Amino acid sequence: MKAAAILVKSFTQDQAAGNPAGIVLDADKLTDQQMQHIATELGFAETMFVLPSSKADFRLRFFAPNHEVDLCGHGTIASFHVLLEQGRLDLDGHEAKDFTQETRAGLLGVTVHGDGRVVMTQNNPTFTEIEEDKANIARLLGIAQNDISSESPIQIVSTGTPKLLIPLRTLPSLRSVKPELKGIKDYCRTTPARGFYPFTTESPIAGTDFFARQFNPLADENEDPVTGVAAGALGCYAKKYHVYDKPTFVVAQGYDLGMGGNMFVDVSDGVKVGGYAMTYGRKELEVV
Repeated sequence: MKAAAILVKSFTQDQAAGNPAGIVLDADKLTDQQMQHIATELGFAETMFVLPSSKADFRLRFFAPNHEVDLCGHGTIASFHVLLEQGRLDLDGHEAKDFTQETRAGLLGVTVHGDGRVVMTQNNPTFTEIEEDKANIARLLGIAQNDISSESPIQIVSTGTPKLLIPLRTLPSLRSVKPELKGIKDYCRTTPARGFYPFTTESPIAGTDFFARQFNPLADENEDPVTGVAAGALGCYAKKYHVYDKPTFVVAQGYDLGMGGNMFVDVSDGVKVGGYAMTYGRKELEVV
């Protein structure tokens, strides 16, 4: 039996940039083991499987190479991009239309615009542990303790997947990070955090307000190019701690990897993260 994966780059309109993902439509005939096999074969941070739903317009399942995850931001953007491109979404002549997705993180809204922009609603934030051991976090990032800002805390925040948000003082501090991946993996095994998300308000990308990186070796993502659920968590964190004075902003990520993308964040009413995507290929896989 063969399965077809549509290959997409999220949070970009440039085939050479963005976060790659695989999308498998009509996946209701695949077993969990087959889905995991496909995700492992593709090797992307996440591969998405689109299924019918009795509760929403679509059901999405998100698989990393070694396990299923609750929610994936770039995967949601990629999936609804493909559904629009394949003619499976009818905007009824409107400039934009709301849809719903069933995920392991709950029922979530997705707004699809006629120009291709996809905006996903994420869960309201959960703020958990504040990390007081700044010296240990600095060690795990390979930076000086003074590189971490003292104006807001290091804290785990989740809008679907919990991320450890780490405010850094400057862009050079962020660019100098050399993560101790085994230590980060061990940290994430013993806390709710599913990835470190250091960020700064100094962005080198025109039209953006934050620059960020994500390290999640526990999910085999040593460095993820562009992370939608982390950007949603950052939006809520920035609002709570007055890191940024507007409820809408743009987070740039992945540019130093040559896979940059921009995430549009809106926390004025709930949590919304959006962006563009582009299809760049297709791959046939054998599944048993």
